[in-house]
Amino acid sequence: MESSTQTHLYKPINTTEYLTKYEKARVLGIRAMQIANGAPVQIDIGSEVDPLNIAEEELKQKKTPLIIRRTLPDGTYEDVAVNELIVINENLVL
Repeated sequence: MESSTQTHLYKPINTTEYLTKYEKARVLGIRAMQIANGAPVQIDIGSEVDPLNIAEEELKQKKTPLIIRRTLPDGTYEDVAVNELIVINENLVL
């Protein structure tokens, strides 16, 4: 049974619209592991075989099929689709 204080969203309302470096590291690690274990790839990979490179390209193309749960200080949380977040990569906004 769910608490009424929990919110179920796919776009951030109370949190930042940017993917943090910690979230990015976790998303890439989880997605690379899924790909290595045979999960379907969401992009055209061509001749690429490295799961981490494939996960990075999915993130760049905003085709990563993951949702991040961000817990707020009051105990509630927001579910945010990775594809809805802005990814910053070495002074580039993707």
